[in-house]
Amino acid sequence: MLSETERRADIELDELAEKAGGYFKFCRPLTIEFDYPEMTEYCRKKGISKMDLSQEELKLFELNPPLVYG
Repeated sequence: MLSETERRADIELDELAEKAGGYFKFCRPLTIEFDYPEMTEYCRKKGISKMDLSQEELKLFELNPPLVYG
């Protein structure tokens, strides 16, 4: 059961969300999956280890990249 303070905060959040047009729920997997066969081939061609890939290079192989809203 919510305390009085929590209940008031919950009501305030609902009112603010209503004014803003509703709630937004961000649904994204908690883990990122990679295309390891493609990553392996890329590393083989470049002569590097998977551990040597930069963050930008890793993004090339993400199977479920993050949603970007701009």
